[in-house]
Amino acid sequence: MLARKVLGIFPAGLGYRYASTVNLKEKSVGVIGLGMVGNALVKNLQRTGYNVTTILDVDPAKYKDFSCGTAQTPLEVAKAVDVIFTALPMPQHVKAVFEGDDGLLAGLAEGKVWIDHSTTDYEQTEDMNEEVIKQGAKMLEAPVTGGLEALKKGQMTVFMAGEKPIADEMMPMMEDIYANVIYTGKMGTALIPKVLSNMLTCVQNLAMGEVFMVGKRAGVDMRTMFDCIRASSGNSFVWETGGPMLMQGTYDPSFSIALQCKDNRLGYQIATKHRVPIEILGHAMQAYNRTMYAYGDDAPCYSSPRMLEEALGVDLRCEGFENWKYSIQNIDGSSVIRHHGIDIKRTKVVENADDLLG
Repeated sequence: MLARKVLGIFPAGLGYRYASTVNLKEKSVGVIGLGMVGNALVKNLQRTGYNVTTILDVDPAKYKDFSCGTAQTPLEVAKAVDVIFTALPMPQHVKAVFEGDDGLLAGLAEGKVWIDHSTTDYEQTEDMNEEVIKQGAKMLEAPVTGGLEALKKGQMTVFMAGEKPIADEMMPMMEDIYANVIYTGKMGTALIPKVLSNMLTCVQNLAMGEVFMVGKRAGVDMRTMFDCIRASSGNSFVWETGGPMLMQGTYDPSFSIALQCKDNRLGYQIATKHRVPIEILGHAMQAYNRTMYAYGDDAPCYSSPRMLEEALGVDLRCEGFENWKYSIQNIDGSSVIRHHGIDIKRTKVVENADDLLG
């Protein structure tokens, strides 16, 4: 009845989306894995009105932030809810949650949907999807990208892959909790751009450290260097986010270098399978391994420039970035960084993109 009324009030597309969202908000949702991604996911789901009823993590201390029910096993979560999200650090963790008598698969049944936010092995995901289908359930892979600060605000991009009808069904929910949702096609195709994007950030981070170091040794003010590159063809997401973290000396503590190196290995496996030489990405992979071995698995993911700082005895700190934070604005499908906590000149927003053509 509500759906018919909505469709009678709103234009066809908007009415259908509103009705679909209402329907999804009536479903029960469970989340397995309450690390940085899972914690923010639960809060974004609750903030946008979705019914998160059950959560699970290996560390019960993480339950304190939430009032919803808890489970003892992945099986309990799968049986209790209609939609299950997982957000796990490594392929082996996804495998452990999925398999066994108390595993996720054993609790899946017709009508249930599993959405995996983990950045994992895409071939493993394809195999798991076949098992999910045999149970009569549906699966979507949905790795997220954009950084923790963006995730907290629901400003992340998510790549989503799987059967198109189920992707379309879940799209209103995903668009409610993320700023940009890109459907990539069949199962496995979302994880490929995700891990390759993460590998690309390694190349950019290594180059960024060298650029800052050359500039500082040549006598260029660090803030001036930051602003010049930010306004030029050399700019990138990493420059605008990793640069301030380098100047803070934090090197992005929200994501460990062990997880970054895991993504690098996944990207290397994909390139090897498809017989593509990756000389630049491969060099970055080894440089990151070296950094991880030097500073440990929990070192921040942008720590590689620190090795250059220590080798040359020159730090790349810059006053004025102590309180810097960022947010992401989705403009025409591109992630545009907005800076906060630093002195910056705000520009007038262009309402009509065609005006830029002159």
